[in-house]
Amino acid sequence: MNQDPSTPYHWLPILSLQPGMVTARPVVGFSGNLETMFVAVGATITAGVLEQMITKGVECVAVVEKEIDSAAPPDAKVTDYQSRLSEIFGPTPNAACQPLLDALLAATEVLC
Repeated sequence: MNQDPSTPYHWLPILSLQPGMVTARPVVGFSGNLETMFVAVGATITAGVLEQMITKGVECVAVVEKEIDSAAPPDAKVTDYQSRLSEIFGPTPNAACQPLLDALLAATEVLC
């Protein structure tokens, strides 16, 4: 199923996804340099697909806006996002990673 490109969507961290959500952009998973997973636009996320995404190192997925659980308070989303960045970059990012971390933290309001 192809999703209309104008369909509103939102990027969610992998751990915020729920079965039943619908992808708004293609999802690609890798094992090393080899592409080992592809989920098409408009696919419904199942528990099995979600497990594979986690295994393949997928960090974020674009889901159709109507599928987002808006019940979660914005502060919780921000805290979850910042915690995930801390897990990824560690307590003391090296000089090469610091600009990326700074940019992601600066974009927190847009991304959450």
